[in-house]
Amino acid sequence: MPQIIVENLVKKFQVAERRTGTWGALKGVFSRRYQAVFALTGINFSVETGELVGYIGANGAGKSTTVKILAGILVPEGGKCVVMERISWLQRIEHVQEIGVVFGQRTQLWWDLPVIESFELLRDIYKVQPVAYRQTLDEMITML
Repeated sequence: MPQIIVENLVKKFQVAERRTGTWGALKGVFSRRYQAVFALTGINFSVETGELVGYIGANGAGKSTTVKILAGILVPEGGKCVVMERISWLQRIEHVQEIGVVFGQRTQLWWDLPVIESFELLRDIYKVQPVAYRQTLDEMITML
């Protein structure tokens, strides 16, 4: 049985149109025009238990948008998206306790805290049990 099912996934963003020149910028403060930009139009795939998948594409292809929907961060306009038998954005609290997502160019670490304290803060935020946290931390330290 697939652990991830994505069928006809659609995500649209409303993007403010930028007007040229000073006068256009000033007008934009008081009245904005928007255009629809589709990040996803009919994406389909499934991932089976134990399957390893790479999701590649050009900048702007919708990779991050897809992952954010899978993680429950964004809500799509249409289609079906089921992760581990959950609709990620409707059951977000339960969902995020079971997954991990890392985006490049961003960090979960706070610049003014030592790394271990950042990890401990995240452990508390996500309510990870101390024994599971310690075991995972030890595994990661050994692996890295």
